[in-house]
Amino acid sequence: MRLAANTFSLQLGDRSFDLKPSLRAAFILYERYDGFHNLSRHLAEGSLTAALDIISATIVDAKAWGKYALPANGAVVRDLLAATGDLIEFVMLLAGADDKASDKPQTGKPLPFDEYFTQLFQIGTGWLGWTPDDTWEATVSEIINAQKGRMDMLKALFGSKEQTAEASELGNVKADLNAIGDLTNHSRPR
Repeated sequence: MRLAANTFSLQLGDRSFDLKPSLRAAFILYERYDGFHNLSRHLAEGSLTAALDIISATIVDAKAWGKYALPANGAVVRDLLAATGDLIEFVMLLAGADDKASDKPQTGKPLPFDEYFTQLFQIGTGWLGWTPDDTWEATVSEIINAQKGRMDMLKALFGSKEQTAEASELGNVKADLNAIGDLTNHSRPR
């Protein structure tokens, strides 16, 4: 998965607001709408509630959003309806979709989103050692790319299954390990 920008810029009229597709926001919105497909459907049908739920769960600068949205005028409604396509695109980011993914067919088994979120949380708090709050605030691409970086680091430090040793090297390692356990052997076999 490509590391995407940390935020998504939503243009509403002449204003721009940054939305962050965090794991927490994705989980909350997925649960509230019983799936991203339903959230996208509500947006496509012109639901202002769905648009406001997305913005409320993901807005970076709540104060600026409040100044824009609270005055009673029709501009907010008009701007939200005009941004429906952008909000649907943002839902795809929440779902972890990679817009730059290759056209190669995926080989993995489909995974329900509740299991997907659980695995991402386990990766963040377990593999990466992040706090629960840090994990909830991270985006899907941040978690996946951080895990990839951790795996690359571990492979560099400890090797991997892909790295094969020559048979003679394996024989030497085996002999060395056997010599360690043999208290009567005072020299290294060669």
